[in-house]
Amino acid sequence: MRAHAHGNLRHGPVILSLPSTMSFAAYAAPHPQTRFSPQFFASITIADAADLIRDNRPPRILSKSSVSKWAWDRTEPTAISEIIVAAGEDIPCMDDMYLITGAAEIAYYKEGAHSVCLQIGNRIVRYHLSKLHLILGANNQMYNLAAAARLLDRIVSGKPLLPNLIEEFKLNGFSERLAGFHVTQTPIYMLGCLLGERWAEEDLLNARAEIIY
Repeated sequence: MRAHAHGNLRHGPVILSLPSTMSFAAYAAPHPQTRFSPQFFASITIADAADLIRDNRPPRILSKSSVSKWAWDRTEPTAISEIIVAAGEDIPCMDDMYLITGAAEIAYYKEGAHSVCLQIGNRIVRYHLSKLHLILGANNQMYNLAAAARLLDRIVSGKPLLPNLIEEFKLNGFSERLAGFHVTQTPIYMLGCLLGERWAEEDLLNARAEIIY
């Protein structure tokens, strides 16, 4: 297990494994039904997105440089906490993950890496390589999930739509595209930028709308 950053990172014994015949893409792909996988975001509704933010305790994205050390490991994780992103879990930010995710495929083939160990503060955690993709998914979509939740809250509280239309809106897919935005394929959650005077994003939405005039 080779440590990166400074010092040596220890996390239990290194279990040597035979070279895997499975491709990296197959091994590192999260289960389709796992939260924060690409298939998860493609399957949830606006209501699901709002529930995740309000009730299910989304993961907390840590500040940059929270990961002080990391090392590849040949151990294949089996603990559920090492495979999924749990509710309320502290996860590294995108900046801390770029180097790790960028090197994962080479480490899998050349070093037999099946997991990575990270030191976060005083803790050492082990991640299955598939969990790296879930962490990136959570980082990429957390703002958009919150935007969908804010949008739904405003529609429900302000009642600009009839009750049956509100229920219909809740069932729209989180990643569903706005009707009329055929070229830019703007997702519904982008309407959340119209709340809270986020002028830069509103200008972007207006510019995209110009295409349909």
